[in-house]
Amino acid sequence: MLRINPRIEAGDLRGPIDELWDLSSRKLLSMEQRYDLTQGAPVFTERGRYRSRGWTEWTLGFYFGSMLLQFDATGDEGF
Repeated sequence: MLRINPRIEAGDLRGPIDELWDLSSRKLLSMEQRYDLTQGAPVFTERGRYRSRGWTEWTLGFYFGSMLLQFDATGDEGF
């Protein structure tokens, strides 16, 4: 059962949310540096590395969309 804590305020989540965007930034930059987009959309991981499958090309939008969301949330112009 979900228990709602009414004492938690939006500001209480600032630290955890900042950590989320920091981790997201590092993961996106790592993927951009290590993954060759000519191989297709990065969808699956094998031994910690992203891999593509032919039927997953529609997911390439998530790759670019994640970077746009990162920019919107953080203002980091690198994204």
